[in-house]
Amino acid sequence: MTHSDPTPSRKPRRRGLALPFVLAALVCIAWSVGWFYLRNEMIKRMDATSAHLKAEGYDLSWTKRDVTGFPFRLDVRLENARVAEPTGWAVRAPELKGEAMIYGIGHWIIVAPAGVVLTRPEKGDVAITGQALRASLAGFDQHPPRVSVEGSKLLFTTAAGVEPFPISSTEALQLHLRPGPDDQGAILFKADGAKVALTGLLGRIAQDRTASLYWDSRLSKASALRGDNWTDAVRDWTAAGGAITVESGKLTAGDALIEARSGALTIDDLGRLQGALDVTVREKPTPTEAITDARSAVAAVAAAAGKDPTLSATLLFQDGRTRLGPFDTGPSPQVYVPR
Repeated sequence: MTHSDPTPSRKPRRRGLALPFVLAALVCIAWSVGWFYLRNEMIKRMDATSAHLKAEGYDLSWTKRDVTGFPFRLDVRLENARVAEPTGWAVRAPELKGEAMIYGIGHWIIVAPAGVVLTRPEKGDVAITGQALRASLAGFDQHPPRVSVEGSKLLFTTAAGVEPFPISSTEALQLHLRPGPDDQGAILFKADGAKVALTGLLGRIAQDRTASLYWDSRLSKASALRGDNWTDAVRDWTAAGGAITVESGKLTAGDALIEARSGALTIDDLGRLQGALDVTVREKPTPTEAITDARSAVAAVAAAAGKDPTLSATLLFQDGRTRLGPFDTGPSPQVYVPR
């Protein structure tokens, strides 16, 4: 080797090449450990919540539970799931699927592929099936939490001899519950292409026609709507001064319409609505119906005045009855059945 020979090059360090792979492996291991930790914590909380609710007279149960979704989700599948409260209200489903992203564990999407069965105290079961039935749940630390329920082409079926559900079918249904400022809660309900079996004035308006329903309201004292069961929760909320302020409500069936523009409602001691709403009602009965049958308050007023059957009036809920002006149109809607 002479002075003119080039200096031999050093071998490249392999540490630099391996470092990214080592870091990636550590991240994968940490991620996997974190996912299984969240999975186990969720299972523990579900079991603890079920035990706590059963001790309070409620029921949250299932016959089988599978938790999957690694690495980015938590997917829960329950068989024969059931949720019930002490006064008899219950929902059960042959299968429930829930999904939450691990970076948003407080937001769950729930799907009922085989539908659900709603149990009503003293009124029997209603089987709810359809093309799609899903819910979104979030904001569990708020009052009320953020809840959305959506359904497509739903059927509401009852057994023979069981009181029918107010809606027998609907093309699309939405129910949204949202928290608001100043201890308020917002409720929005929409049903399009619905077949309804309502009583009183609403039943007279809808008759056998396909209807669209819309209800937008605000609840005051939302944090007071809690208790050992639904009946106690509503009573405590009422005692705290809770009220329902109607922003807008509408039932449209063909040419018939009843629209609530404003009003405030509370719940009486028998669980029925009380208060008053400013409404517009329109019907187009045949001349025979308007003159001889007086099938509705609107038809009778229109026939007497010889005008188009459109009426702006006050809809009064009082003493368990619903009155449109001087006409008694049926019982007031009942929120709970007193025990």
